[in-house]
Amino acid sequence: MRGKEVVVLEIGSSQLKVIVAKPGINDSLFVKDYASRIYEGYYQGEFVDESKLAPSLYDLFNSIDFKRNKYYKKLYVALPAEMSNVQIVTSQVNIEGLGKVSKTDVDNLTGQAFEKIKAPEIEIVSISPLNYFIDDVKTANPFGKKGRTFSAEFSVITCPASLVKNINSILADLGFINVEYISEVLAEALTVVPEEEREEGALIIDVGHLTTSVAFVKGEGLTNLTSFSIGGGHITSDLCEAFDLSFEDAENLKKQVVISVEADSLDYYDLATSDGKIERIPQQDANKVVSYRLETIASAINQCLMLQGISLNNYVPIYLTGAGASKIKGGKDFLAKCISKNIAFGKAPFPGKNQPEMAVIYSLADYALKNCD
Repeated sequence: MRGKEVVVLEIGSSQLKVIVAKPGINDSLFVKDYASRIYEGYYQGEFVDESKLAPSLYDLFNSIDFKRNKYYKKLYVALPAEMSNVQIVTSQVNIEGLGKVSKTDVDNLTGQAFEKIKAPEIEIVSISPLNYFIDDVKTANPFGKKGRTFSAEFSVITCPASLVKNINSILADLGFINVEYISEVLAEALTVVPEEEREEGALIIDVGHLTTSVAFVKGEGLTNLTSFSIGGGHITSDLCEAFDLSFEDAENLKKQVVISVEADSLDYYDLATSDGKIERIPQQDANKVVSYRLETIASAINQCLMLQGISLNNYVPIYLTGAGASKIKGGKDFLAKCISKNIAFGKAPFPGKNQPEMAVIYSLADYALKNCD
């Protein structure tokens, strides 16, 4: 990691989060400041109420007293899966000079990929190499190797240019003089999935509050990325409707639910409601409500894999992040059973920061520190 601190904004489906971080001792992550704010969120890639985004961001950054603390003026903004798109681009050059691949050759390939994708209506967020080839022979490290032609496959992540323009205008009023956009999913995948597993490929499933993303990472980039607007918040809404509860009480009930244990007909969850009462909720009924929605999420995940043509063997690592399913007791194992694959929790590799629901924000800080100017 580099020595400079970074400021990163996460645009979640129900919360905005900001983290100020710098490198800690022994490759750890030191969090100088952190805050979150609930806002209207987004649905299918569009903000539910864009007019309220600016006030929410002002409140968020004021909560860490950004101006008084004089944090580094560059801001990294993480774009969620629903606002992103992945394309695979191939480019090729003839090797110049002594016939050995140089940094210039790599830069030329990257430049070609950029030119193939660029358009007025899109913003290119990242260009990551997936595979290099010298004379059509795949190589992990092309530098210094001889050949006639040098080609590569790149993963290019883009977003709508209009989105960047709108967010930039808000951030300019906050005093940010330099804004860089990064992919939330790519940052998470590169931090959560070990490098040796990424060489062969791994799947990362992020179940958030109102959205779920499914991404396949290989090497340094994403080969596939899909998302759908179902998440843990829909489980809460189901509990509200099933038991006539407020959203707050349903959230508390969800925390009690244990779907990994088969409940008896006489078992109940004793829910202390916000109005001071104790509601007795049948465990079998509550578990069925939660399980039904998790089955829906699992079915959508399988649909994403099928649409993207991703065939998973038993050796492909699968990681689950986000608070939507990971905080439900038994939620991870239930999803694993539904998709017939082993699933592990995805965690940031830092001491004391191994909660799956926080994997995104810590990954974003890690990614920004490794790539900051």
